[in-house]
Amino acid sequence: MLTQDWIMRQIETLTLTIAKLVFQKDIPDYRPGDDGRTDADALYTSLLTLTGQGQYGDAENLLFEAIDEAEEPCPAFLDVANDFYARLNHLSDQELAAGSFSRQEIEDGLRDVMDQFGVELP
Repeated sequence: MLTQDWIMRQIETLTLTIAKLVFQKDIPDYRPGDDGRTDADALYTSLLTLTGQGQYGDAENLLFEAIDEAEEPCPAFLDVANDFYARLNHLSDQELAAGSFSRQEIEDGLRDVMDQFGVELP
């Protein structure tokens, strides 16, 4: 339990730091545009749908596919990813387990996204 709490705090620290340093925001929250027509908006909506259905692994796979398929790095995808992992981190251990996901996978995924965007944090 202590390990899970520590990982949870690590993830929260990372997502808050990315929000503050990269996006000058106090919290990691992606806000779709009014028209909702950007690739990042569509990705965000799909991630919300999948996470709402408990399909956390599928959502993460979709996130990485979108990042990998982008012709050039899209900073909005980092914002979406940061929001996604912050949302997952707020789920209970039971909810994550029901979706075959773990707190460690959240941290690993967040760090992988950070690497892809060249964000270096401890």
